[in-house]
Amino acid sequence: MGADLFGSLAESTCAALVVGATSVELVKTQDAIYFPLMITAVGIIVSFLTQFFATAFTRVKMNTVESTIKWQLIISTVLMTGAIIPLLKFLPETFKLPAGKDEVITCNPW
Repeated sequence: MGADLFGSLAESTCAALVVGATSVELVKTQDAIYFPLMITAVGIIVSFLTQFFATAFTRVKMNTVESTIKWQLIISTVLMTGAIIPLLKFLPETFKLPAGKDEVITCNPW
């Protein structure tokens, strides 16, 4: 994310929606189309929880900023990983994405 966090978040979500729209299997599965929006929604909740957990146990001071940011990164990674796994059920078992002129990549949710 850049300096304009909301713009970066919105642009990356829109890019994921556009890329997902190129797959016939994803377009046919309505829940799969909403997958990038579900990740964004879960990410907002996780960011609030991460902020709470990272600052609940220590008071952020000039000399503890680095360790607080490291804890936020660790906590958000663990929470987002746990939150995304249930969302994978909304994707089809396999789907194809165009990778070039005549190339196609077969993907699975993992």
